[in-house]
Amino acid sequence: MELTWHGLSCFRMRERGMATVVTDPYSPNLGLPPLKLKADLVTVSHDAPGHNFVKGIKGQRLVIQGPGEFEVGNVFVTGITMASQEQRKNGAGPNTLGSVSRFLSEMGLSKLQPQPDLKVTKSALSDSTQVLLLEMES
Repeated sequence: MELTWHGLSCFRMRERGMATVVTDPYSPNLGLPPLKLKADLVTVSHDAPGHNFVKGIKGQRLVIQGPGEFEVGNVFVTGITMASQEQRKNGAGPNTLGSVSRFLSEMGLSKLQPQPDLKVTKSALSDSTQVLLLEMES
């Protein structure tokens, strides 16, 4: 499987013979490079410009915007309800993201070289925790 980060919460996941998934496509009005992606399945975590620009993704067969169990092209997705931004502000969930350097420090790492994507194969899986820093696809 190949995982590519496109900015904010937008990732593309693809595997040969399976549906391509795009998560949280962002609006081009946010100042990031416009998305030029095609997907069979698009997930939207919440209704905000950084997460819901579904019309910018070509080829979609299914858009998941809420809870439930879904399947497209041998990809199984369980959608769960998320706290809204207002709920998170009022203590119903995390409301601030830490820096990458703080996360790496918490993981006992100093610095990582950013990678363009993550390719996962069964033979390369490990029982130990691994950290990979993805660079944004431009």
